Amino acid sequence: GAFCSEMRRLLHPSGQIILADIHPDTAQRRGWNRSFHQQGEEITIAWNQIDMERLRAIFTAEGFHCVCDLEPGFSEAEREIFVQQGRPRSFEELAEEPVMYLLQLVREAPQAEFVITGGQCALSAYDALPRTLTVEGGRIRSLLDSSPEPMTQVSLDGHLLLPGLINAHDHLEFGLFPRLGEGGYADAQEWAGAIHVHHAETIARHRSIQREARIQWGALRNLLSGVTTVCHHNPITEIMREPEFPVSVVEEMRWVHSAAFDFAGLQEESSIDSGEILIVHAAEGVSERAKQEIEMLQALGLLRPSTILVHALAVTPQMIDRLKEAGVSLIFCPSSNEFLFGTIPAATLLENFENAALGSDSPLTACGDLLDEAAFVTARYDLPAARLYSMLTENPATMLRLTEGQGKIQIDGRADLIAVPDRGLSPAETLRHLTWQDVHFVMRNGIIQLVAEELAHILQPQELAGFTEINVDGRRRWIRGDLRPAFEAATMLQQHGVIRLGERTVALA
Repeated sequence: GAFCSEMRRLLHPSGQIILADIHPDTAQRRGWNRSFHQQGEEITIAWNQIDMERLRAIFTAEGFHCVCDLEPGFSEAEREIFVQQGRPRSFEELAEEPVMYLLQLVREAPQAEFVITGGQCALSAYDALPRTLTVEGGRIRSLLDSSPEPMTQVSLDGHLLLPGLINAHDHLEFGLFPRLGEGGYADAQEWAGAIHVHHAETIARHRSIQREARIQWGALRNLLSGVTTVCHHNPITEIMREPEFPVSVVEEMRWVHSAAFDFAGLQEESSIDSGEILIVHAAEGVSERAKQEIEMLQALGLLRPSTILVHALAVTPQMIDRLKEAGVSLIFCPSSNEFLFGTIPAATLLENFENAALGSDSPLTACGDLLDEAAFVTARYDLPAARLYSMLTENPATMLRLTEGQGKIQIDGRADLIAVPDRGLSPAETLRHLTWQDVHFVMRNGIIQLVAEELAHILQPQELAGFTEINVDGRRRWIRGDLRPAFEAATMLQQHGVIRLGERTVALA
């Protein structure tokens, strides 16, 4: 109590206290103590074990409000530690026990616009706990085990809440295009030349649709697969900045298409070094000129920590250490590589290159949406589930310098969330097996953007007026906003009343 009183005196009104410790209730049940060994002697440290109920009551009495209340146990991330210590049975015995607690407390009570209840909440690739989540001002304000009085309550019983996915590489204006090309190309230049000869009519027909409408379709393709943030490798347009746009588009970056198509742009970038991210297609192919692009970038001084290379197919094992030493990041789109060139990036790159993320690329070459790309990677590589999870969430957030908590579920972070059926698996294993059909709910920046028929009951009748009901491969989805203009703009592409969006058929309900 004295400690709490002193903390209240020292903290300004928005100040916070974070406590993390061994769980006192579990410690008491199992006879744990605080000790270390020195010169063969065990030294035990005195420990005042205050049970959780009393601990919370002490802070409440001093006027503190809990915004995060977590009691995690050991998960697969810790199993190997027990095995190394020859105590695998202890790990199994503790499987259902909370082993620590984390409390985050503030002096001022957080406000809530609405509350999400009933679901498991992913705290990491390994951990999920049943928690009530409050949202206000587009931010997550609390993660608790009880529900405050809400203005609006959304029940997600039977679902797992994951952070919204981050698509590290797409070209949104190509969202409606089919795959173009016959494969067997040497590099991206050869493919580009071939499709403008053999598929000129298809390209012209799609380009006759207003670009802003095509961009909306590209955003819808991402939204349906649980993506809330997209890195668009083309100029940013005004429609992408509108609050109603279905996904957030990364703006704080510089980009050049590639050395093959814009060498002058790379030369200009070499003289700038603004410190901003620079994203460029590189080593996209199997030809000698594709391999030489890495040498070219190095000669220009563009292999640096702010540079992100997309594809990196022609990167040789000898180049890997050089890229790591330079601090560059890599974005992979393996299904595009296989379609165009008949091969995929080396497993060493995806498995061991720390600064790595996945992108869907465009439907011109990719196998589908971002979840399809993740499934493709799972089938072709022996990646741990946690590695794949990080390549769709935290890694791209770090690489793209997203600073509002994207890629995680955290206090004061962006309320970018998706809800999928809870199958009793870890968040990483859940994501590994996820398809677009599993994405039942998408929230971006605290605003619901998508609801599947399985959760249609969470929308009040008055809210439905702000959504468009569509059928995607026969499954109903409610999408925020009026999609009729986008459908009208793409009328010429309709076949039997439906539009092809990547591998899906989409129609107004």
